[in-house]
Amino acid sequence: MAILDATKSYQKIFEEITKIPHGSGEEKQISDYLVSIAKENNLKVIQDNVNNVIIFKDASIGYENHDAVILQAHIDMVNEKNGDSHHDFSKDPLDLVVEDGFLKAKGTTLGADDGAGVAYIVSVLLDSNLKHPPLIGLFTVNEEATMEGAFNVDMNLINAKKLINIDGEEEDSSITGSAGGMDITISHPITHTKENKNGYSLKVRGLLGGHSGAEINKERGNSNKIIARILHVLSKESPIQLSTLKGGLKINAIPREADATFIMDNDAKCQEIVNQCITEIKKELEFTDSGLTITLETTTIESIVDAETSQSIIDYLYLVPTGLRHKSDHLQGLTTSSENLGIVDLTETTFEFGLSVRGALDSYVQDLADEIQTLAKVFGYNAITENWYPAWDYMDNSPMRDTMAKVYKEVHNGKDIQMYAVHGGLECGIFKEKCPDLDIVAIGPNIYDVHTPDEKLDLASFDRTYTFLCKYLENL
Repeated sequence: MAILDATKSYQKIFEEITKIPHGSGEEKQISDYLVSIAKENNLKVIQDNVNNVIIFKDASIGYENHDAVILQAHIDMVNEKNGDSHHDFSKDPLDLVVEDGFLKAKGTTLGADDGAGVAYIVSVLLDSNLKHPPLIGLFTVNEEATMEGAFNVDMNLINAKKLINIDGEEEDSSITGSAGGMDITISHPITHTKENKNGYSLKVRGLLGGHSGAEINKERGNSNKIIARILHVLSKESPIQLSTLKGGLKINAIPREADATFIMDNDAKCQEIVNQCITEIKKELEFTDSGLTITLETTTIESIVDAETSQSIIDYLYLVPTGLRHKSDHLQGLTTSSENLGIVDLTETTFEFGLSVRGALDSYVQDLADEIQTLAKVFGYNAITENWYPAWDYMDNSPMRDTMAKVYKEVHNGKDIQMYAVHGGLECGIFKEKCPDLDIVAIGPNIYDVHTPDEKLDLASFDRTYTFLCKYLENL
């Protein structure tokens, strides 16, 4: 049974997309789906070796001499779910539900980032009644992880100087610039010793989390930093030996949950110290993460890391910077640099910490990366940087932006569209680096709490933004 309105092609297509597994790095099925749609509708299509898809559509009558326009979206989604969810992202369709005009997925991310953009583009490509210039649908893979798709696009296959990125999340706004960034993995080999002792299980739950670009400015709690803080305070009372330590699922998502098991030499005050930490941290986060819960329970410990190594791990996690670092003095509300400690994982043989660094300037990114790497060097840890992507700088002269502002005002009864730069990384920076003359705008419907199981798509905004997109194409 359909959940969305099948008479609206973009809603029908979006629902079809939610039935196809398409997490980052696992886009083959949805890539093939797009190829089949193009072939069924006699549209020229190219599928490259990383599963990017490019679909070409001729101009409508009267628009043959207009400049071609690229419509671009990424086809991967962030796979996040609640701790009690049994959803298998490798095979299960999303369980959709509509509540108060918002589309959600039960217990998991929805993938409106960027399934909404994919649905829009496919709908436009299949609609023979629209008026538009020559169109190129560009669907890229792995945006949420490495931006591998954008880096591998051969712009020689695309003869166009105009691009509409449909990866925005606010209907009344257009993105005019985005951050660059990179990922950093800190690691070190460890050894566990078999034990059978009474110990403790510490759990952090109930944080909102969110996108490490879009929500980092809200200064929400980071479960990895919270658990490190509590372990640090405990270690001042008595030596700690870690058994397990794990938090976060994605390097670019603010972690919502973390777990640690450990033993403590002198644990007489353990519960008292944790209770004090709970009181302090809940007070600090009462306006950003009112649902925070921290629990301490006794458990049996079967293996431990030595006290010196355990203390080193705790100290590094306590010291490594995370969160908002700089704000713009020029553009109100713009975060210009940040770090996110997204992943902590202590295994039998090693530990790994994953951090995402973002900056409006390449120098910000490099400076923060150097800071993290230098701290790792002091501790004797390995540090690897990867997945670098460039920033998208604001363009002073943009006919695409001017036309968009004009059309938006017409469609929305005189209301002006807002222009702003974002702290999230967008593929636009990569396309701009490949093709410096490219005129780019970025739009999208209202989507909330992306990269979390609370993600929701405003269906009325989904409709309005599609209407605006079609009118915009008619004026290009």
